[in-house]
Amino acid sequence: MSMEKQEHSALTIEQQSDLIVKVFQVSLDALTESGLDEVDALNGMLSQIAVLVDPDALSHAVDLNKQYRAIYLEK
Repeated sequence: MSMEKQEHSALTIEQQSDLIVKVFQVSLDALTESGLDEVDALNGMLSQIAVLVDPDALSHAVDLNKQYRAIYLEK
């Protein structure tokens, strides 16, 4: 059992989610302004995420992709 003290965020889940969305959008904007098209920018960000996250999280993300990608593309 880890002896590390887990600290709780002062932000609510909603605030954390909002912050992540904003940071993601700023990053995407910066990459597209640097000359990448949106798909290449997203693929680059996804590659970085894939390296950093737990494989179970990636598996869950693939499941979400299979469930919701078609709906997203229809909009």
